[in-house]
Amino acid sequence: MKSAEKIGPEHRERRVFVYARQSSPAQVLKNVTSTERQLDLTAVAVRLGWSPSQIELVSEDLGRSGKFFENRDGFQRLAAEVGLGHAGAVLSLDVSRLARCSSDWYRLMEIAALTRTLLVDEDMVYDPRDPNDRLLLGMKGTMAEFELVWLRQRMDGGRWHLAKKGEYRMAQPAGYVWEGRRLVQDPDEEVRRAVALVFERYRVSGSCLDVVEYFAQHELRIPGRRGGRRTWSRLVRTRVREMLRNPIYAGAYVYGRQRGETVLEEGQRRHRTRWLPMSEWPVVHKGTHPGYLSWEEFMANRTRLADNARPESGRGAARDGAALLQGLLLCGRCGRRLTVGYHGQDGRYPYYRCDRLRQAALGEVCINITHRNVDPPVVELVLGTLTREQLGAATQVRELVEQEDEALKRQWALRLERARYEARLAERQYDACDPENRVVARTLETRWNEKLVELEKLEHEYEQLRRRERAELTDLDRQRILELADDLPKLWRAPTTTDRDRKLLLRLLVQEISIRALDVPKSVLRLSVLWHTQAVTEIEVEPPGRGDRRRKLRWSLVATTVPGATQTGA
Repeated sequence: MKSAEKIGPEHRERRVFVYARQSSPAQVLKNVTSTERQLDLTAVAVRLGWSPSQIELVSEDLGRSGKFFENRDGFQRLAAEVGLGHAGAVLSLDVSRLARCSSDWYRLMEIAALTRTLLVDEDMVYDPRDPNDRLLLGMKGTMAEFELVWLRQRMDGGRWHLAKKGEYRMAQPAGYVWEGRRLVQDPDEEVRRAVALVFERYRVSGSCLDVVEYFAQHELRIPGRRGGRRTWSRLVRTRVREMLRNPIYAGAYVYGRQRGETVLEEGQRRHRTRWLPMSEWPVVHKGTHPGYLSWEEFMANRTRLADNARPESGRGAARDGAALLQGLLLCGRCGRRLTVGYHGQDGRYPYYRCDRLRQAALGEVCINITHRNVDPPVVELVLGTLTREQLGAATQVRELVEQEDEALKRQWALRLERARYEARLAERQYDACDPENRVVARTLETRWNEKLVELEKLEHEYEQLRRRERAELTDLDRQRILELADDLPKLWRAPTTTDRDRKLLLRLLVQEISIRALDVPKSVLRLSVLWHTQAVTEIEVEPPGRGDRRRKLRWSLVATTVPGATQTGA
């Protein structure tokens, strides 16, 4: 070995550390030769004059990248030993094994120079105090770090080339499989129906939690993949949000939705993944494969998710509670969305409030009104707007109920069909086994019994579920549904209609409502109702005074403005 004469008595009196590292667990398993060469450096240390008792192997970092200082316990321990002056030399296969980061490499080199520690690889011995060795070590460290950049650039170049053509095979979500270089819907009908049911339920309810509760109530499962194998599990809210945000389900090939970044947190370097907004997605190809929903519905779902996640700026999801205009009211003074509060015993009295001015230290609130002063006029306006002719589409509720029941039955039928197939397959495998081969026969018999028990359990669960569910719609039920659809006020007051259902109905028609308190010429509340048709209806509400609570609430229509025309009424 070159420059072995640099090793003096002072170095041999101290211990020598042999550092071994591989960048990933896969390299530890596959690149066995490289690992063996690094471990054999202990023999090199013996040839250089150290006794076996002075040699310490540092192998904690096998399977860990040298790009970062964090999570490398072996390197941290080695740096501490060098800094304490316990190390006479550090042996590694090459300097890239010690560090792939210039800051870590130069820090170690500075400490080694101060403690007179030598750095040794397969070729030669380096003394960090020597200017020539220091220059050579610096160049090797820089090249070792930049080697990662070269490798990354070559891999990224090939990946982006395929991604721009929509052919890069990224991990497919549940409901899709790769067929060559193209995504297609999973051939398994049970998988397709389970995925489609998530979007169908969200289309109806508009809430991730409702979708989760529906799956749990009917004991349905959602498919997934783990280790290349299909798995079935219960649906959770994070999974629903993930599916709603994934553009692949809208038939679009999108690559580059997230970006890895290195940031400084609490004085330490951290690697974080940041999700990019749609405007920054680098690769978007629409219509590349069959989707479970349209692109327009996908965009509407994203908007709804954003509103539900930020109720202070969006409408938020419709929730239980007597405040029917929750998420629809805007303050006429500052434009902020009104919040809902409850007071009284058990919170039975809702109220709407905007306290932006108080938060701005002005000592007052924009508006604070009880729900009884604004909910009834808006409800009366909406119910009066819907005529019998406009409610013709509502008679489809019967078909919707029947379609929902049919979809649920179909999903359970597919699940039972799969369980029966697996039981029959286990039976055929057992029958095909040689009876004399009891070792295999016992295993196959146990597997067959397990499949039969699982099938019996599923059939029992399905029967219990059918008993809990509503019975088939009779002709009388269908007639009642039609009557309720023709008489919307009756449907609104029906005991089976929840406050959340009423809120959903209001949101189907009303986009926003601006409210402002006026004092001139009289004390009234001015409500501007913005319909989804972009028409605006203004009404004035004269709430009862504090000393006149028995007086009935009065309201009057001021004007209705339709895009392109104006109609005024009182």
